[in-house]
Amino acid sequence: MFKSHRCQICGETYLGEEKPDRCPFCGAGNTHLVAPAEWVRHGAVEMSDQSYEDCERAVELELKNTAFYRCAAENTDSQIMESFFKRLASQESEHAELLCEMMGIDEPEMPAESCFETDQDNMQEANQREGRAMRFYQDVAERAEEPRVEQVFRALSDIESEHLKVSSIYK
Repeated sequence: MFKSHRCQICGETYLGEEKPDRCPFCGAGNTHLVAPAEWVRHGAVEMSDQSYEDCERAVELELKNTAFYRCAAENTDSQIMESFFKRLASQESEHAELLCEMMGIDEPEMPAESCFETDQDNMQEANQREGRAMRFYQDVAERAEEPRVEQVFRALSDIESEHLKVSSIYK
């Protein structure tokens, strides 16, 4: 029997027989997956100037990572690596969308971002990008004054930590 779970981080709904260990859309841990009746729409969040600036920086970071992973997916000859890079691009794009919703703004244009010619170089770059994002998001969560901003950045830090682990395996 199919059940639905809605992600309290990105808002997407998952349909399946079992609750997944992570949101398949944004990558948040399953503690953020709730029954649809329990889900709360947060929308735009009133936030301090610091939190707004942190969100702006995070949107830029997420969009650049999305563009990088799309480039890497297009430049690999491996179906496995293509799938891996596409999944990361999709999750990073979901993060940018979430952050823009929190800020109450439209998502900016995707920047141009290049990648390397080899999967190994792209995985090393992915590892560096994920490490920077994870550390930044941990810092933002620590200084956030708003509960929703803290919740989202803690979840994003956790997600980027998972990306870091996976990119370490393949590098």
